[in-house]
Amino acid sequence: EYWKKNRSNLITKERQRYQARREECFNHYGNSCVCCGEHETSFLTIDHIRNDGAAHRKKMGTNELFSWLIANDYPSGFQVLCRNCNWGKYLNGGVCPHQS
Repeated sequence: EYWKKNRSNLITKERQRYQARREECFNHYGNSCVCCGEHETSFLTIDHIRNDGAAHRKKMGTNELFSWLIANDYPSGFQVLCRNCNWGKYLNGGVCPHQS
């Protein structure tokens, strides 16, 4: 019953918390793609530098990377990439096509 009455407000609050965690991580790791320099935050993502993202997500047991990064005091091994460079890196064997 509580969920039905407060659904919209709860979803809004969770989105706000997610955006705050996302912004905090980008402020720590940088606010632009380390490969191409893109700085529009809606295009940015966190990249596992060693190409071990799938294994890390499996080990982490969650897909909430931003919370994990904050809770673990922003460990090394991560960087900001735009989604194009991140996807290009994935498709190109771990190296963004800009770099090959």
